Amino acid sequence: MKGLRYFEKLTALTMGKLCQQRWLLAGLVLLCLLLPLGAGRAAEALLSRGVNFAGVTLAITAPEGDSVPQLLEQFMGEMEDIAQYCDIVALEEGAALEALSRGKVTAVLVLPERFIQGVMWGENPDLRLIVAGDRPLESLLLLWVGQSASDILSAFQGGVYAVLDLYQAAPPPGLTRDQVVVDINLRYISLATGRADMFQTELVTATQALPIPLHYALSLAAFFALSAAPVFVPLYGGDWLRFQRRLRAAGRGTAGGCFSALAACAPVLFLLLFPALLLAGEGHPLALAGAALGMALFCGLFCGVCCLAAGSAGGCGLLSFGGALLSLALAGGIVPPVLLPAPVRRLSGLSPVTWLRQLAAGAMGYEVPLSAWAGLTLGGAGMALAMAVLYRRRVDGEEGTP
Repeated sequence: MKGLRYFEKLTALTMGKLCQQRWLLAGLVLLCLLLPLGAGRAAEALLSRGVNFAGVTLAITAPEGDSVPQLLEQFMGEMEDIAQYCDIVALEEGAALEALSRGKVTAVLVLPERFIQGVMWGENPDLRLIVAGDRPLESLLLLWVGQSASDILSAFQGGVYAVLDLYQAAPPPGLTRDQVVVDINLRYISLATGRADMFQTELVTATQALPIPLHYALSLAAFFALSAAPVFVPLYGGDWLRFQRRLRAAGRGTAGGCFSALAACAPVLFLLLFPALLLAGEGHPLALAGAALGMALFCGLFCGVCCLAAGSAGGCGLLSFGGALLSLALAGGIVPPVLLPAPVRRLSGLSPVTWLRQLAAGAMGYEVPLSAWAGLTLGGAGMALAMAVLYRRRVDGEEGTP
């Protein structure tokens, strides 16, 4: 009982020390409450509406007298998936190049002579695509479209050759080779125009499991709680450590001082996180309170380790902010998860922001993966051990100033 009363009194003294940071705490409250919600709504508006892209205009030209450009203009203009982002116009080569120089068209596709016949007979004649150097995004889009078309053409040509090989092995009576070539090409053209029926469209949200506003609100709330370490620097340095050293000389261990600091930090972080969770999404208040308490304990351990490892307010701020920012980036709290490179996306499960966000979302009815529980448990235990070791070293050592 004496140990418990000692811990209670030490915690009360620690919280009194922390209350001297009231203006800094008030600013942190505003950040945790207002910025995550505002950023979440802004991200939803941006990612739902998309960017302003006016599409591209492709001019198709061929040798004089060739009607293929006009046929492609009519044929491809009726293909809805292409018409959404690309307008096709048929022009003479000189007029097309002049339109390109004036910015009226995005690129010029120059077809060789007898292009259709060459494709049908497997000659694959070379094409020239002339793009504007000052429009790299549109040029990249056209390159991707051209590569996709080339892949489709190669696959179709493989099918054509397979049919012709079968025909050569056993020609059906009354069916000429020219007729087979025309019929099989028409069949593949029909497949190309109706290719949309071969795929199933699936809507993928930018933030995957969570709605966009909730994803960003929870991610930023976790980020601010992790980066709040400089607020708690007075509990891990200066006069407070000298006081702990005197208690140490009187026979008291360092564990009481170490975890009384955590006991003082956790309620402050809880009062920052709990209202943010209430405003961010739906869920039973008791469940949200439990999630906020778990987040507060984890973030309190992280802040304590940063304060003890850095030894100064500036170093602590740099360490906590850098670690929290890296964790936020890995968790998809800056760039949406679906837009992250695959190697980075595979590392998102190692991010503390990911664990904290999933813990908070679990209180709102979403599934919490086993990896999040494991990360929070193992990470918290590791930080508690590191915090106890660092605190004892700081108290027993000569470091007494922040």
